[in-house]
Amino acid sequence: MDKTIETGLGAIHAHVEGSGPAIILVHGYHPENTWRVWENNLAALAEMGFAVYALDLIGYGQSGGQQLDHTQQAQAILDLMDSEQLDTAILGGVSWGGLVALELALQAPERVSGLILVDSAGAGSIPEEELETIDCPTLVVWGEDDSVIPLANAAWFGAAIPTAQVETIPDVTAQEGVPEWGGHHPMRFKPAEFNQIVRRFLAA
Repeated sequence: MDKTIETGLGAIHAHVEGSGPAIILVHGYHPENTWRVWENNLAALAEMGFAVYALDLIGYGQSGGQQLDHTQQAQAILDLMDSEQLDTAILGGVSWGGLVALELALQAPERVSGLILVDSAGAGSIPEEELETIDCPTLVVWGEDDSVIPLANAAWFGAAIPTAQVETIPDVTAQEGVPEWGGHHPMRFKPAEFNQIVRRFLAA
């Protein structure tokens, strides 16, 4: 189901599958990114009894408007949660979307029941002492051959966030037809392995 949800900073287009507790998935910074970066993962998560919201952030895809910074995008997602009457949600983000998810968890920790950080930005830009305050279950997933944000960042997040567990996915770009940057999006290019890792995390 596709829906448009009004926020104080503009309308957000969301593709929603499933029902139950909410998972909100956030794409990265590249101007061509949309909710579809998650299209190989939605069914696997919805089948576990979740309502999965894959967003077009403001300024992207069908949401329109001007691009916002990560702090504003986090506020817009909080507004979306209010509009959808979601008291809490698990936040998942890839690349810059991970930074948005982290910002939301720091702004409103009582609204975030879990974090899924996929090849996330933010290492070095968020002080470690802030990340140390995160106490929700946190999964850090990384493509081992990420050429955009190196694998070493996974260990940094794993050390900085007390509740973090780190999982890596090897040989993403070794597959035929995967672009050289494909290790940055393991959820797209190795969805079976990614979905298995996330489902284990959600079931724990």
